[in-house]
Amino acid sequence: MSIVRLSLVIFFGTLGLGISSVATADIVWIETIRQACPAVCQKTDYKFAVPAGTNPRATKARGTTQVYYVCATHFSGWRVGFNIEYAQRRCYTGFRTSENYGENYYCLCSDKPMEPIK
Repeated sequence: MSIVRLSLVIFFGTLGLGISSVATADIVWIETIRQACPAVCQKTDYKFAVPAGTNPRATKARGTTQVYYVCATHFSGWRVGFNIEYAQRRCYTGFRTSENYGENYYCLCSDKPMEPIK
């Protein structure tokens, strides 16, 4: 089997695993202004904010796990970004060479808990 073919098999196999695990949860965007995504989601039928990953430096500095949650804000068009506990009133997103934030944004919420990517 060629390396290209093997790479494609691995890629599509991994993609299939990711899609199948996400397909079992219902997700929805919930609009908010200056609130932490976990708190926003908790108030709805979709109780869990969708985590993306963790911030090891912030976790070490604060002594608790600092999770990035998926959000989207409007900055030169809609952009997906992150909301994190220590800066919970903003959705941060990258644009060109800088990081920007919005205080009006949407949080991605799920009806099932998910683990952050490690």
